[in-house]
Amino acid sequence: MFTRMKTAGAVVLAVAAMAGLQPAASAEAAVGCYGDYCSGQDPQATGCAADAKTVAIEDLSGARLEVRWSPTCKTNWARWEQYPVGLKSDLALSLVAIQDTGYSQSASGMDDVNGTRAGTYWSPMIYSPVHKVKAAANLMCGDLTIVGSAFDCATGGKAETAAV
Repeated sequence: MFTRMKTAGAVVLAVAAMAGLQPAASAEAAVGCYGDYCSGQDPQATGCAADAKTVAIEDLSGARLEVRWSPTCKTNWARWEQYPVGLKSDLALSLVAIQDTGYSQSASGMDDVNGTRAGTYWSPMIYSPVHKVKAAANLMCGDLTIVGSAFDCATGGKAETAAV
């Protein structure tokens, strides 16, 4: 009985090989880093973003700030989704992922975070299987009027998600 199953398995593998079928690669094999070696790296370039989930959100005027988590790479990073600019829209000057230990990874400057004004931007990753991470952004302030600008700049300026 065992020999017959073994032979049948070999035949299935041989037919699959002739058809060009190969076993699916594991998620771990598809990424370019693992563990602490992912810290400071780009989640898109390494493949860690492929299985990522959003684990914390802060909705803003014209934008969304998120913390992303990759279970394969065991990393977090900050992500900023800038919607098309309207009358009042928060614009990020810098984007940072901050671990509860104080360690952080950031992308800063208009060209890095918001050069095209609409789109998705992210920080480098932080290896964080046990520590909490939050996303933070420093925002541009301003309004159509001087009084509105003064109020906006005095009350705004920074956005953060919860630490997860």
